[in-house]
Amino acid sequence: MDIKRLHVAYFSPTGTTERTLRLVAEGFGCAETVWHDWGDPETRALPLDCGADEALIVGMPVYYGRIPSLFHAGLPVRGRRTPFVAVAVYGNRHYDDALLELKTLGEQAGCVTTGAGAFVAQHSLNPDMGRGRPDASDAAAMRGFGKALRAKLDGVSGEVPPLDVPGNAPYRAYQPTPFAPALLDAESCLHCGLCARVCPVRIIDPETFLVSAPERCLFCFGCVRACPVSVRGPRPEAAEAFAAKMAGLAARCTVRRDPETFL
Repeated sequence: MDIKRLHVAYFSPTGTTERTLRLVAEGFGCAETVWHDWGDPETRALPLDCGADEALIVGMPVYYGRIPSLFHAGLPVRGRRTPFVAVAVYGNRHYDDALLELKTLGEQAGCVTTGAGAFVAQHSLNPDMGRGRPDASDAAAMRGFGKALRAKLDGVSGEVPPLDVPGNAPYRAYQPTPFAPALLDAESCLHCGLCARVCPVRIIDPETFLVSAPERCLFCFGCVRACPVSVRGPRPEAAEAFAAKMAGLAARCTVRRDPETFL
């Protein structure tokens, strides 16, 4: 199969999913690679058209064992038997049903799954989980996965056989943590605007930097990680409960998990 163009679409508020896909794409080695940041509402609003002579890699972080809720109803993709690769990035706990969910949505969008991978990165809410990852070993696995994908597609001359990935349907219940990050210290805020720009649902006021609709927060922690002076986080009344929840989670996830790929 002659792949003329590689599309790489990602949702990556804290940057780890994007870094993962850049390493996979590096291994894939397509002469023309087009990047699509689905953290930007304007990009999400324009369906991505892909043909049969192109390939599409889609990467998502795992939230509560699923892909982010923004995409539960479907991906902004119109495929035409497009070779599709699902990538889940998670913080060393487990990816549960996220990979199966992403694969299924890609196929519902008109694509054909040719590969899938689950990779570990530092947890978006708890840096003690997956700290320092992806490391050199992970990076090698990501590049190797991309290279193997390209070799598989280069060797295909007809229909791509079905691909099975782990997961269960119906999917795991999606239960977000009710601790929407807030501006904790207005006097120390630099008014740089990074928090408002990285918020994928644009609920941070670009002038006051207050959260306008906390009920819409995805709890991606993009704003928290982007703040250069660390003045964003869970509200004080929720901070103790949040810290206890994260400590309990980290205590259950101490064993290193390794990349898993499916081809």
